[in-house]
Amino acid sequence: MSFFLFPGQGSQVPGMGKDFYEASASARDIFDRAEALRGGGFLKSIFDGTAEELSQTRLTQVALLTVEVAIAKHLLAQGYRPTGCAGHSLGEISALVLAESLSFEDAFRFVEIRARLMSEDVPAGGMMAVIGAEPEAIETALPAGAEVANYNGPQQTIISGSIEALDQAEASLKAAGIKRLMRLPVSGPFHSSYLKPAAERLAETLAAIEFKTPVVCFISSVSGRDEAESSVIRELLAKQICSPVRWTDVMARIGSGNALEVGPGKVLQGIAKRTSGAPNVIAVGTLEAVANMEAQV
Repeated sequence: MSFFLFPGQGSQVPGMGKDFYEASASARDIFDRAEALRGGGFLKSIFDGTAEELSQTRLTQVALLTVEVAIAKHLLAQGYRPTGCAGHSLGEISALVLAESLSFEDAFRFVEIRARLMSEDVPAGGMMAVIGAEPEAIETALPAGAEVANYNGPQQTIISGSIEALDQAEASLKAAGIKRLMRLPVSGPFHSSYLKPAAERLAETLAAIEFKTPVVCFISSVSGRDEAESSVIRELLAKQICSPVRWTDVMARIGSGNALEVGPGKVLQGIAKRTSGAPNVIAVGTLEAVANMEAQV
């Protein structure tokens, strides 16, 4: 079959997953388990909440995990078997659930803690997309206090830093001839060294969680490599929030062929289309998209 790829925070949309909940017993099971873990009203927040409500990190992250795993379970029930899994930032946790390295319940509880720490234990700062330049040129122009957060592709890089550092980075990047810059609507300098204290606290949480050897190929977005040792996966997952997302390396490792974007939106599909040698990514975030998939693979 193909790789299952799971998007990260920013892909959420109101009503995501509701069609799967209504039509798929396999997906509904995951949604019901999440409702039991979170408490009454969780599914209503996903299915009926506003975009603003759904953008709150402490809801967004557990909601995306739930929707992504539910869609993936529906695909499994339909007979689709991934040859491997990978995820972009938060999506990596969904990938570990599908690779059977992590139980859904442990993943859900971990993501609740991850989201809380990323909401509370984070210094002031932000992120900025830099488009149309090679990562090496961007790195050369970055001032102290600004770091590469996401290597999304040869022409799309995300940087993190304090507001002052991002202001300086914007000026220096424009001076270097890089004009396409966009501040992202996030509350902190994620995937940077600023989050090391939060990462250390996450490591303590992960020490008590059981990880198993993945049953299919799992590519870490932290290392950009296949990872099979449970102890290594645990360590990388702790470092993830303070390390850059090496999505370019993930795409290169998968190579040509088909992959499914298992979650709302088409963010990973868009990145792949702009990356030479990347897989053909098919977005399957709705029941209609799954139904139409046969004609595309």
